[in-house]
Amino acid sequence: MALRRHTYQVLPTRRMQGTGVPWPHDVRVALPPSYEHGDRSYPVLWVTDASLSFPLTVGLMNWLHTVQEVAELIVIGVGAPDESDPAEFGARRTHDFYAMPRWVNAGLGGTHMEALSSERPTGGGGADAMLSFLVDEVRQRLASEFRFDDDHGLVGFSGGGHFVGFALLSRPAAFGRYLASSPALSGCEDLLFTLEADYAATHDDLVAKVFLGAGEAELTDPFVVAADIVGSMTRMAQLLRLRDYPSLELTARLYPRQTHGSALSYALNEGLRTLYPFTDSWA
Repeated sequence: MALRRHTYQVLPTRRMQGTGVPWPHDVRVALPPSYEHGDRSYPVLWVTDASLSFPLTVGLMNWLHTVQEVAELIVIGVGAPDESDPAEFGARRTHDFYAMPRWVNAGLGGTHMEALSSERPTGGGGADAMLSFLVDEVRQRLASEFRFDDDHGLVGFSGGGHFVGFALLSRPAAFGRYLASSPALSGCEDLLFTLEADYAATHDDLVAKVFLGAGEAELTDPFVVAADIVGSMTRMAQLLRLRDYPSLELTARLYPRQTHGSALSYALNEGLRTLYPFTDSWA
């Protein structure tokens, strides 16, 4: 197989202020290698935590495109500016990714998580506004500038994985593909499980491709155990599988020996290849 030497073109970071969002967000755009050589449109992958996950995602896309395992995509990273104060950056992530002020999970795990956190961020409550900002403002603005097709995916890690689950269950038509790495799905006192039950009560199908991934070693870190990463991901995968939605394509993975930090690269690698497999039509 001949390797492709072209790489994604990363454009200068821009900053946008969303309606109802208390601070501006950095927006980063990476265009696929063939973008400047034609006029076709591309699927769009939206990556939360622009300063953290976007560079890793683009790096993987460069390689996976080179070896012809993943389709070409427009990759867009959106996230709170990379503040010098880690506590402030963490507080902004918590606000953006959780829909309720009490962002921890209910019960024993949440109590332990609060007790173990030495830099406890401010509460959540901004997920609705953040989702609207992504879909109704950033997407609309960038669609007038870049060649989007009507195929959007969303990626999130940890709290961002919770946000991916929130988007899937509160506004499922906004994206068609969802990748959640080490997702804290039981946050906000099991809100996502309430949303899942409400959705199931009124729908007999869920049109989505969903990839969930976490690390087996996330069961050894006290804080991560308290956050219920592995348990909540497994519980959500079981629930969605048992719903037997005909249009849902669900993949769940638990990576041996991988931690809360290291599992992300594994989930991104397999998740991208699962959700966006290379085909001749997407070459």
